[in-house]
Amino acid sequence: MKARAFVLRALICALAGSFVVAGVNYFVDPYGITGVARIPGLNEYKSEINEHTRVLKKYQPLFSPHNALIVGNSRVELGIPPEHACFREAGMDVYNLGMPGAGVATQLAYALNLIYQQPVTTVFLSVDFTDFISTSDAPGTGTWADLEAASEGFRFSVDEQENPGYYWAVLRDYFKSLFSLDALVASAKTILLQRTSSADRDLAGFNPARDFDAAVKIEGPRALFDQKMANLSRKYSRPWYFHDSKQQPNAAMKELARFLDIAAARGIKVYLFTNPFHQDYWALFSSQGHMQAYNDWMTSLETLASAYPDGSVELWDFSGDSPFIHETVPAAGVLSGPLQWFWEPAHYRSELGELMVDTMLAESCDTEIAFGRKVF
Repeated sequence: MKARAFVLRALICALAGSFVVAGVNYFVDPYGITGVARIPGLNEYKSEINEHTRVLKKYQPLFSPHNALIVGNSRVELGIPPEHACFREAGMDVYNLGMPGAGVATQLAYALNLIYQQPVTTVFLSVDFTDFISTSDAPGTGTWADLEAASEGFRFSVDEQENPGYYWAVLRDYFKSLFSLDALVASAKTILLQRTSSADRDLAGFNPARDFDAAVKIEGPRALFDQKMANLSRKYSRPWYFHDSKQQPNAAMKELARFLDIAAARGIKVYLFTNPFHQDYWALFSSQGHMQAYNDWMTSLETLASAYPDGSVELWDFSGDSPFIHETVPAAGVLSGPLQWFWEPAHYRSELGELMVDTMLAESCDTEIAFGRKVF
C-alpha cells in the first residue's frame, strides 16, 4: 500500500509540475504562439525568438486577419516595416512573413498556408539571387517536392488540400512549446532579458533589429561588416550555378512561377522585388565571377513577370546601383552607430525599406520614387 501511495503521489507531483511548466510557458509565450497579451517587463520582448521564427510565423499570423503579406528571408524581415504609412493608406493590414535562412520553397509554402486561410489580396514577394543558385550544375527536377516538404505540418498543402496530419502537427508544436524544459528555459530568459536591446518579433512579424543595434553600439559597424564579408567570401569563393548542365534555370524559378500562377488565379496582386546590397557585397560577387549568373537570373525574372500582362505581377529592381549603397564604413573600433541605410553588406535597414515601399506604392500613396526601377 505504501509503495502504491508513493507512486500515486509521485505521479500527482509530476503532473502538477508539468502543468506548472505549461502554465508558465503559456503566459510568458517565449515563441509567440499562444497569443497571450504582451506585458511590459514580463514578456513584451521575445528575446529567445531568433531560433524559433518558423514556429512563430506558422501560428502568429492566424491570430488576426491580414490582407497583405511581405514574403522573403531575413532581409525583408529586418527591412520592410508592416506599419509603413503607405500600407495603411492603401487599406492593407500587413504581416511580415520574412524568415532568416529560408529558401524559396519554404518562403512560398508559408505564404500559401496563409493565402488559403486569410483574405490576402496583395503579396510583396522579395527574391534574392542567392536563393536561385546552386553549387551543383546537375539537372534539377523542377517539381513541387521541395514545396510539399516545406508545407508538411500546415493546415493546407501547397495545392490547397487539407493535411490529414495537421492537428497532430499542432499538438506536437504546442507540446514542445508548453511542456518542454527547453521552452521553460526560454521563458526564464525571456523574463530576465526584458530590455530594449533584446531580440524580438513584433505582432506583425517584423524584426525591429534591437539586437543588431546593440551589437553596433558595442562593436561599431565595421565589426558587423567584416564578419559578414568574411562569411560571404568563404561561401561564394567556389562556383555557383543558375543554369544546370542542360541550360535549364534553377528549379526555384519553376516554384516561383507556380506560386505566381496560383496568386493570379485567386486575384492576388504580387509585387515581385529584388533587394539592395551594399557596394562591398557587389564588389565581392563581381570578384568571384558571379555577375553573369546574376544577369541571367534578372533576365529570367523579367521574362517570368512579362507572362502576366494583366498587371497582376509587377517586377521592381532595387538591386541596381544607387547613392544608397555607397555608404562609407567607419574604421574598426569607431562606435559611430549604424550606417544610415545598412546594418551590414547584406541587410538593409528599415529606413531604406520604407523608401522601397514608397517606390512600389508611389501611384496610390503619392510618394516620391527615391530609387529603384519598375522592370515590368
